[in-house]
Amino acid sequence: MAYKNSNYKKLTSFNERRLLSEFLELPLGEDLSKHREPLSMKELVEKTWSNWGLGEERTPEQSISENWHKIVGKKLSMKCAPESLNTKNGILYIKTSGGPVKQELSFSKKQLLIRIRKIEGCSSVTDLKFS
Repeated sequence: MAYKNSNYKKLTSFNERRLLSEFLELPLGEDLSKHREPLSMKELVEKTWSNWGLGEERTPEQSISENWHKIVGKKLSMKCAPESLNTKNGILYIKTSGGPVKQELSFSKKQLLIRIRKIEGCSSVTDLKFS
């Protein structure tokens, strides 16, 4: 392939190529990105992991989710789950299967907060909201 070893900087979007061709008063030409070799499965997985930020720093949400059965107990962990964490105000939203579970979690709210704050990176959790 003639383009493979070329020093030509590949433009990433059609608009960039169009703008350059208009500026230089040259025809648009073909899209060189269509001439690339397909990625191997390994390269594809690594690229996806890096784009998604996988395998990097652990978020408080990940830590809470992984330790959820330890925080609420095995029985309750089947009936509720952490939904989202608002990092601005430190509120952890918890989805419950119904009213009785919501009430049981409300009774043990202080203990749950203490357990959550003991987890690395979760000390900023200030409150729990159940839905």
